[in-house]
Amino acid sequence: MPGEVPYFIEGWIVDITPDKRIAYAKVSNGNVYHLYRDTPYLEFEKLEKDTPVLLEVTSRLIQVWSAKIIE
Repeated sequence: MPGEVPYFIEGWIVDITPDKRIAYAKVSNGNVYHLYRDTPYLEFEKLEKDTPVLLEVTSRLIQVWSAKIIE
């Protein structure tokens, strides 16, 4: 999004929908972000509850530019 400066924040998976289409990642300030199968760089099929993730986000809530599992 023009004018938005992305930054990285660590979070963890708190839930995945039963149809495995959306995973929810929570960060330390309480925000919850939505992750999808087409989220860039994310190995979605490896996600489980409590999986640590690194999210590239902006101040626009729930939008994730990219994500990856923290090994």
